[in-house]
Amino acid sequence: MAEGRENWAVDELLKAEEEANNIIKIAQKEREKKIKEAKVAADQEIAVFRREEETKYNQEILRRFGSTKEEEELERKTKAEIDKIYQDYEANKLAVVDMLIKRVIEVKLEVPRVVKGQFEQPQQNQ
Repeated sequence: MAEGRENWAVDELLKAEEEANNIIKIAQKEREKKIKEAKVAADQEIAVFRREEETKYNQEILRRFGSTKEEEELERKTKAEIDKIYQDYEANKLAVVDMLIKRVIEVKLEVPRVVKGQFEQPQQNQ
């Protein structure tokens, strides 16, 4: 009979341990669920905060630097200047290429005056 009581006590302990493990698993699942809910809520709050701050920032930029009309005007002028530079490039590129080719092909066989002067100066000092 003593053996039956011991088995009964061990069975009761195992049953209590299993119940405790189930309670722990349930608590962990609830904790994970609450963490996920908190994360979703925090993400929503962050999104709202970000939109508010971006709105404030854009308003401050407009207040400090003027309207977007000035920006558009500057972009238009810049594009016009770039177009002008491109047109000048297109108009002059053939002439520049011809000039470079001519300079490369034509070789002058005389010594430049500047170089001659450098060689003549040491002889005069002697």
